[in-house]
Amino acid sequence: MFKQFTIYILMALLGCFISCKKIGKLKEFDLHYSNEVTIPSASSIVSLPFDVKTPETTTNTKEDYKNEGTTSRLIDRVTLTDLTLTVKSPQSGNFDFLNSIEIYLASPNHTEVLVASKNDIPETGLTRLTLDVSSSDLKGFLQDVSFSLKFKVTTDRALAYDITIQSDETFHVKARLRNIFK
Repeated sequence: MFKQFTIYILMALLGCFISCKKIGKLKEFDLHYSNEVTIPSASSIVSLPFDVKTPETTTNTKEDYKNEGTTSRLIDRVTLTDLTLTVKSPQSGNFDFLNSIEIYLASPNHTEVLVASKNDIPETGLTRLTLDVSSSDLKGFLQDVSFSLKFKVTTDRALAYDITIQSDETFHVKARLRNIFK
């Protein structure tokens, strides 16, 4: 009798362990945002970094978290996992003018933090550029109502025309689920 009881307990623990692993997979998800920024033409700014800001982006994370079965107070960690830049205009534009770039994230209640960068960008006609992202915890930034990006750009040649760049960001969220026993 004791042996059967022990086997039942072990099976129940094994079932809980397997269920917890499944629940653990459910509490991670991605949030995607896009921004556009225009790098202004300039004849004198070469080899000196200059800043360009994006307009504020509304986060709407309260609704996103609700749709994922969690809330902002149950978020454990948010990290930027991908930041890709794409030249939108002019159609013939590319990143050959760019020597290096740093991107900072800021929000109304948080000071800016470096989230992505790329140095020694090759002059090979790239129109799409994936940046190296930091592993900073950005939970507070996405709990604010909005955020903005600041581009610190260093060019290696003068620009004869404005270049519009689209930035696509992917934030990975790790959260505990609310009401997991419903």
